[in-house]
Formats: sequence, C-alpha cells, structure tokens
Amino acid sequence: MVIETLYARRRSTRWRWGWLWWLLLWPMLALAEPRTALVVGNARYENNPLRNPVNDARDLAEALRAVGFEVLQKENLNQREFKQIISDFARRLKERGGVGLFYYSGHGVQVAGENYLIPVDAAIHSEADVKFEAVDAGQVLSNMKQAGNGLNIVVLDACRDNPYRGWYRGDGHKGLVRMDAPTGSIIAYATAPGTVAADGTGRNSPYTAQLLRAMRMPGIGIEQLLKRVRIQVAKATGNRQVPWESSSLMGDFFFVPSSGDSPPPAVAQASVPSPFRPVIPDEAPAAGSRPAAGYEFRDTLSDGTRGPKMVVIPAGDFWMGSPDHEPGRDDDERRHRVKIERLFALGQTEVTVGEFKRFVEATGYRTDAERDVGAKGCRAWSAKDGKWDWRAGLSWRDAGYPQSDAHPVVCVSWNDAQRYVAWLSERTGQAYRLPSEAEWEYAARAGTTSARYWGDDPEQACRYANGADQTEGPDGLTWTEKHECKDGYWYSAPVGSFRPNDWKLYDVLGNVWEWTCSAYAKDYDGSEAKCANKGTTGYLVLRGGAWGDSPAWVRSASRYRGHPTNRDDDLGFRLARSL
Repeated sequence: MVIETLYARRRSTRWRWGWLWWLLLWPMLALAEPRTALVVGNARYENNPLRNPVNDARDLAEALRAVGFEVLQKENLNQREFKQIISDFARRLKERGGVGLFYYSGHGVQVAGENYLIPVDAAIHSEADVKFEAVDAGQVLSNMKQAGNGLNIVVLDACRDNPYRGWYRGDGHKGLVRMDAPTGSIIAYATAPGTVAADGTGRNSPYTAQLLRAMRMPGIGIEQLLKRVRIQVAKATGNRQVPWESSSLMGDFFFVPSSGDSPPPAVAQASVPSPFRPVIPDEAPAAGSRPAAGYEFRDTLSDGTRGPKMVVIPAGDFWMGSPDHEPGRDDDERRHRVKIERLFALGQTEVTVGEFKRFVEATGYRTDAERDVGAKGCRAWSAKDGKWDWRAGLSWRDAGYPQSDAHPVVCVSWNDAQRYVAWLSERTGQAYRLPSEAEWEYAARAGTTSARYWGDDPEQACRYANGADQTEGPDGLTWTEKHECKDGYWYSAPVGSFRPNDWKLYDVLGNVWEWTCSAYAKDYDGSEAKCANKGTTGYLVLRGGAWGDSPAWVRSASRYRGHPTNRDDDLGFRLARSL
C-alpha cells in the first residue's frame, strides 16, 4: 500500500509555518587559549562524611566543560591518588598553557598557619598527623605557578567544620587560613578565613550552587562574578557565610562571553605574560556570518534534580523566510531581515516523554487529549485505515505507536506546553517559555542560509532529520513523497538520534512538529518576534516538520499553524529560556 505523506493530505486543513524573530548574532567566540581544570570532590570520609562534594564536583565539571575547559574530574581520592592527580594536572597545564583552574569540595583544615585538603583515607588523630596524612593546599598553588601558564584560578569550597574534634582547639582552627594569591592568579574561598562554610541541604553547597548560577552569566569578569556569588551566599545564609577572595590578577577573565556587540575593556597585563585573551572578539561578526556555537547547561529544580539540557543561542540578525527559487516554498514564507536583540537559550532536544511525565507526576495535570477538550483524544494517523483523524483514548501516554521516555512527547496542545513551562519556571526560578517563531528559525538555521541547516540537498536528510523516507512502515507501507534515503524510523525517533546543527541543537527539522509562542500571520506582521497572549484562541505557529513529512515540509522556512487545543501524534514542543 502506498500512502501520501501526512502533511500532503493536510494542506487544506493546516497551514504551514515559518517565522523569524528579532534576534542578534551573538559572538560566542572560540577561546583564544586553552582552558584546563582539575575538579575534586571528597565526601566519603569515615569520620564526618559530607553530603554534597561529589555533586558539587560533578556539576561544576559539567559547567566548566560547557565553557571550553578540558576537565580532570576526580571523586573520593585517597592521599596517593590526590597527590598524583595534582602532579598530572600541573604537567598538563604546563603542556597546554592558557588558563588553569583548580576546584576542591570537601574537608579542609588549617594547622600552624598552613591549609590542608583532606583525602578520604586520612588517619588523623592529632595535629602532628595532618602534614603526613593530608594534602598541602599551598603545594597545589606552587605546582600551578611552576606550570608557567600565566593565569590560575583556585576555588576552595573546603571550609567545612573541622572533623577532628579530638584535637580541635576552638575558633583558632576553624575554616582555612588566608593564602595570598601569586601574581596572575585568584583564590576564591567559600567563606572568610577562620570561619566555616555549610555543606548544604540541597544538591549543592550554598557556595557552589551560587557559583554555578553566576558562571552562566555572559560578559562578567571573574572578580565581579565572585562578588555576585558573595552577595548571594551571604543572603542565602543570613550572613553566616560570607565568601572571600585573594586576587593578584593582572587582567580579566570571562567564563562566558558578553552578549553585547563589543567586548568589555581589556585590563593591561603589565609585564606579566598574557595568561589569557578575553573570550570576546574585537568586533561582532558581520551579518550572515556563523558565530561559534553556544554552551550547554541544565538548571537545577527545587528538589535538587536537573532540568532539560539547554543551549545558549547568540543574538544576531538573519534572513527569515525563503528565497523565491527554493523548492517546496509556500506563499507565506516572505523573505525578510530579522534582528534578534538578545541571547536566549533553547532546548537541545524536544521535550521528552520522560520529562513531561515528571511534570505530570508532580502536579497531577491532565492534558487536553486526556480530558477530550474540543474533540476526543488525539488526532493521529492510523496504519489500519490509512487515515488522519481524531482517535479516542490516545494521548501523550499512548500516541498509537511505541514510545519510550527518550522519545519526544506528542499529543500535547499549546495549552499543555504552556502549563509545562510554567511549572518548570516555578521549580527552577528561571524564565522558561516557548520560543518565538523568529527565535525558532534563527536557531534552526544556526547561521546558514540554505533550505536546511545541512544544505539544500534533501537526500542528505537521513543523517540529520527524521522525515518521510524509504523506510518501510507497518505492513510494508511506503511514502509517495519522500526523502530518497533510509533512516530506519517510520514514526518518531528517540531525541538526539541524528546529527545536530552547528549550534548543537538536535531534531529541529523532522521528528515532530514544535509549538512556538507566536501567533500566525501569513505575511509576517511582526507577530513572529513576540509571544501571543496566554489565553489566545487564534492560530499559533508550529515549526520543523515531522516523521511523516516530505522534503517540502522539512525545511528551515516551512510553516504550519494550529489552534491552542490542537494535539497530534507528530506534534510536540521545545523549550526556550530567557537569559
């Protein structure tokens, strides 16, 4: 049996979508010099084990990798392992040069004016044991200095209360003692010298939790960034814990580049060899050029778990819509220039069944399909009758074909998607939403002007997108309008099964259509650059094409529309987040 592609049948009942936001091309510049980090979390102590250091180390390592660091990540080290990895780190730092960063979360003590980091196997019964059983923090600094790389950052979330109370002699041994930062370096302490830092009751310590948040902010030099961390930690702990730094930096350093068109002013490096170069270029890239891809991050929910992975999208401007000669072009794809004013983040993948399930289990929410709002169930195609129709009993829980938690959630309306983003915003304290149509197309193109982010050839689709192709469906069904290749999927595929675009976004074309927050306007009246009111009953834009769509639909400029209660077995959504 030969059938038409789904949307060839539905052209008369659903309009295609294709909009562009006002976006600006933000230069997430490639780092001029290498970045190398050693991240250690020690928690599994026989005496006074800690709750969060391993979480702290894992989360910080992930954040550092996202901003260009090569990371050596270690957990629960004994003394021999600790000293060996410090030596390996210094050797690697010397080989690569650039920026070095050492982070430690765990127990630390001061003895005779020196700071020591405690391995998990330390057998300490008196002060005299410390220098033989622990790791001298000063030696870490010395090794980094001798690497000759120029700029070093040391972060010590190690000011937990002294675990060896048998010889602990009161306030004089609390926390760590001050260490002066060598020239071209900065030392950040979770709390002031001689005071104690909290381990925390959530996933991370109060200090590391704020550090992770601050690191995502673009265009903030490290000294200003650490000041922000200090303010937030003091606020969160009622001034019981006030972080502190020792700095001898001769310039500035940015974890994430600025979102502006020009870099912050550079600070003179004096006679010190340049330890780094700012991660901001001398000028913004020209219109139409391709900036470096954004970095990835995940927000933490109030229960300590992690949210969906997001990717920062640079600001910029681009051509939205399609040129007159593009095959498959429809008459609502007027080509026009759009400017994206601010950077934002977009979900690296479509929201999955597992992620939506988490929301439903937390709230008891019932979707429009489950409540039969406006029609029974979900609109779906069936191999049994070869028709596209409303199917009672179908919903995100059962779309009529096999899905796992890793598949994109479908049979969700615009209203359902809005409820999910409201819940995620409340649980993370961040501004989640659906992308505007312009944001969506800008991110899908990732700096390209071709019909698809991989080029103009639709026959390359099977490496990049899940659409109608030569793969046979149930009972040997095949598509009439299809991509002349085979990707192995008839229905939707698990998210991330195909190659991403140049901004690390997966499945922006194909797999499932995606809701945007924008109202549909055939001739582009500016609605593409903003979100419709939450209570709208008008048409809203969908983008991207789906598993049953021909090459005409699986294009960056292709557009479609649906009412807020529409829900289909090939329709899901992708998150956006304001920054």
